[in-house]
Order: sequence, then structure tokens, then C-alpha cells
Amino acid sequence: MKEILPDIYTWHEFSEEKQMNFNGYLVIGQGESVLIDPPGMDEKDLSELEELAGKNSLHSLKAILLTNVHHERECDGLRKKFDVPIWINEKDKDGLEGTAEKTFADGDVLPCGLTTFKFENQKSPGESAFFLKKKGIMIVGDALIGKVPGKLNMLPTDKYRDPALAKKGLNKILDHEFESLLVGDGESILKNAKAAVGEFFGS
Repeated sequence: MKEILPDIYTWHEFSEEKQMNFNGYLVIGQGESVLIDPPGMDEKDLSELEELAGKNSLHSLKAILLTNVHHERECDGLRKKFDVPIWINEKDKDGLEGTAEKTFADGDVLPCGLTTFKFENQKSPGESAFFLKKKGIMIVGDALIGKVPGKLNMLPTDKYRDPALAKKGLNKILDHEFESLLVGDGESILKNAKAAVGEFFGS
């Protein structure tokens, strides 16, 4: 587990199939914390998580947030270990292999002061982003991926009914001011991320 921005930690599992990292995030704020799209953890990472966000910490874990139905990953095991609910966009709840205790919708304010909004015409109907406005941090799942460091891509075209509509559906990310973009798959962009998103739309 590595702190990549103040009070933002990440860890990952490498996907041999996709040849990129699958990332999870711990966000700490307002005296609490959340996990986002958690992949598997080794014992060292689990120990660090317990120290940072366990029940006896200053920022106990309040929720596991999923950007989409395909990022369940290891959330069930972590839910049981930390006794916290899983949250997902209401449009994706029925597609989970497991269950989610809570759902969210566009504009909802989530633990740690994160706000959420949904993208249209994506791989799953509930594909969502989490935005931490006060820190200028945007967190996405499959909406954008960082297969090449410093660059952004979409998933392969066969993942969408209409790739052109899917790209158009991502435009709402530019309605927000952010410096850092944390991605579920691949390499995140910690500085000048909005400019990189603009380059993606121009490509």
C-alpha cells in the first residue's frame, strides 16, 4: 500500500491477461475512510489497512465503493473482515455476483465527502466516477484506463454497444475541475490530468 497523494493510498494486482495493474484505493477524509474497487491484498497491505482504517484507527472504514459491476474484485472478503457495507450505483446493483447493502445515484454525497456521477452508454449501465472536489481528485473505474503512462484510453470497442456514444458519454468529466485522475486499470495521472483527458477527447 502506497500513499500517492495526501490521504490517498493505492495497491494493485497485476493482470497477466490485460498486462496492466488492477488498482484499489483507500481514501481518508472527514474522520473516516472508504475503499474503492479493491483488488486482492497481501498480508502486509492488510496490516497497513488495519492500521490506517481499522476500527481502532482515527479514520475507521465506512464503506466499500464500486465504480461498476465488474469491479467487485475482493470486496466481499474485505466487507466481512471490516464489517462495512458495499455501495454501488443503483443501475448496476442487479448485476453483481454478490450483494450490495447500499446504492447511490447521480449527485449523491458519499462518505469522505466524495460526490458521484454516472456515465451514459458504457460497458455497464451504472459506470460511475467519484469526485473529491476540495482536493481536485477524480476517481474512475472502466470509464478511462491508463494502459500507456500519461495517456488515457477506453476499453476495447467490443465492450460497447456503440463506441462513439460511449466516448461522447464521458464528456461530463470535463464539467469538473481536477488535477489528478485515479484509474481502476493501468497508470493513474497525478498532475495535469484534466489536460490529459482533453487530449484523449481530441484524439
